[in-house]
Amino acid sequence: MESAASVIVRAGLRIVWPLSLATLLSACVTVAPHTPKLNPAPAKTWFYLLDIEPALPASEVQVEALYVPTKPDCPLRQVGTDVPLEPQGLNYRMTVYLDRFDDPLCGWRFNQLWLGLNRESGYATRFSVVPGGGDQTRWCRLNPEHGVCMLREQDVLDYKVSGTVHRVRLMQQ
Repeated sequence: MESAASVIVRAGLRIVWPLSLATLLSACVTVAPHTPKLNPAPAKTWFYLLDIEPALPASEVQVEALYVPTKPDCPLRQVGTDVPLEPQGLNYRMTVYLDRFDDPLCGWRFNQLWLGLNRESGYATRFSVVPGGGDQTRWCRLNPEHGVCMLREQDVLDYKVSGTVHRVRLMQQ
């Protein structure tokens, strides 16, 4: 005859084991991430002109437009898209779509542009600008280990890092 204690332990195991298994299996299940729905016909645009002196080839410049949600139920905090560079003389022209996404869950709005320089460093020499901020100028020193961009040329010249200094102007058209 079984003791009362062993009956209780076996009954407890019958409950604990399925719950433990369910918990372990639920940890393996992943929910597909939310993918913002692209607007098939974006129409609201801003145009920018990017001037870099001394000039850099397009392969050494990366521009990304960042969007943030306007609705609190959105599962994402931001989303970014690459902005193609269109050569225009020694400069580059860029088109940023303000209505890039048609996503009722999130209600995306354009928030900022990120500009990265120097592919060798993984575009670590970066800075951002907010929309509507007017023309922006940064002074950037390209260095594979520690590139830097600053508002004033003298600050970059005083910075004790080697590398070529570039004046980067972003002009909204």
